[in-house]
Amino acid sequence: MDALFDIVGSDFFKPLTGKHRALYADCITALFERLHGPYADYRVNITQRELRELFHPLVATHVDQTISAIPDEEPDLVGRESDRARAVIRRLVETGWLETRLDKGTMLSVYGLSRPGKALADTLYRLQGGGMRTIRRNVRSTRNSLEAYVRSEGREPYELLDAFDAAQRIMSDLSDDIDALELQRRKLTEDVARSRGEGIGEILHELRLRLPEVTRKFTVESVVQHRGHIESLLDAIEHWSPERRETADRAILAAQPVLENELLAGESALWWLTGNIRERVTAAMEVKMPELREAVSNFGRRIQLIVMQQSALATQGRDTTAHLIERLKRQPRDRQEALLSRLAGAMFPLRVRLPDPERVTVKERAVRRKPIDTGLAQPRLTREERRQAHIQQALETAFALTEQEVDAYVLEQMGAARAMSLRHFRVTNALELLALSHSIEVAAHRDTGYEWDIVPEHDEQDGIRWFDTGYGRMQAFTLKRRGGTS
Repeated sequence: MDALFDIVGSDFFKPLTGKHRALYADCITALFERLHGPYADYRVNITQRELRELFHPLVATHVDQTISAIPDEEPDLVGRESDRARAVIRRLVETGWLETRLDKGTMLSVYGLSRPGKALADTLYRLQGGGMRTIRRNVRSTRNSLEAYVRSEGREPYELLDAFDAAQRIMSDLSDDIDALELQRRKLTEDVARSRGEGIGEILHELRLRLPEVTRKFTVESVVQHRGHIESLLDAIEHWSPERRETADRAILAAQPVLENELLAGESALWWLTGNIRERVTAAMEVKMPELREAVSNFGRRIQLIVMQQSALATQGRDTTAHLIERLKRQPRDRQEALLSRLAGAMFPLRVRLPDPERVTVKERAVRRKPIDTGLAQPRLTREERRQAHIQQALETAFALTEQEVDAYVLEQMGAARAMSLRHFRVTNALELLALSHSIEVAAHRDTGYEWDIVPEHDEQDGIRWFDTGYGRMQAFTLKRRGGTS
């Protein structure tokens, strides 16, 4: 936080906290739109005359719109409109929003937004609804950057840093979408209450234009859709060889030296970045996506209630209570009395009586009867059905292996060796082939008495090595055991 005020200065925010803050905010956003908006002419500086012309109508409309505030040292804007425009320019220059420089082509002083002024003016501009609203693509940006990083085999560290930066904003994007939906839901209720049922079609039409941005969160920009691909890319990075991982670590630290402050002693920068990306995507999937679904559901229910209410009001007939009361008011007094008397007699059929104490008895607890089994007898299976069930059961258990069987197969194949490649394991039947395909899971089993290292093998071109089992191709791994007895 100290670094922020070293950049902006102590008086930077004073124009936005004084009694003329609305005027200064409008001037700042107008200048940002002129220089960096959708219709900018690619200039980053304008002359003082152009700046006065830009501020002149704003000063004229805000001259009497001052906002009461705590007394401060902000000077009053007095004099003619041109003088007040100059005062606004001078104030923005003094506080650091604007900066001046000499145009070497025309030898005139030109004005432009300072670096912090441009960043904060962008925020003010978007808060006031400026610019086109576009959906954020941080989920797809994470996936695309990871794909580029895997294709480069770790030689492009900025792709991984871009993926990390985009993954950090996924949770924030979903939180903003949830807040925006809640705000729209409250605004919809207020608009309908204010309109008293009139103009409801225009309100719903405006909502219909905004709903596609919400639905895209569940389709194109869905975390559910892209999570599997992102995790597969992270898994591919984890299977890199040690040499490639070391090269990637050096490249990452060279591109972003400040990462060393985040890492523990001996911690890999590559593992730290990929682990954080995985955590962000998992949290967005398991925490924020259910909240977003709930917000969308609440929003849809509110629209449904409003539509049902308006439909009921639009289709109500002439036989409503209010209409009947109006008809009753136009009747003579004696007829009103007669009608109300008949209604009172019809609506008051109750009789109040005291209970007879002799008739009040305590009922005995009913004996619970034994339920009668009314279930139908199971039909007898035919011989063909019994044969099919036996075959199905045999197929389900024929290729089932337990952890102990996999451990026994691996230990039998390795014998006294401390390390062995899967390429040298013997495969003579289907069960041994199945055990070979699960052999790398032995590292997760605790009953073998050993600690295991699983090392993927690579060929001369540093690619993944494959081998033929006689029944198909498998990736080659080397199993190394530590501890225990041979």
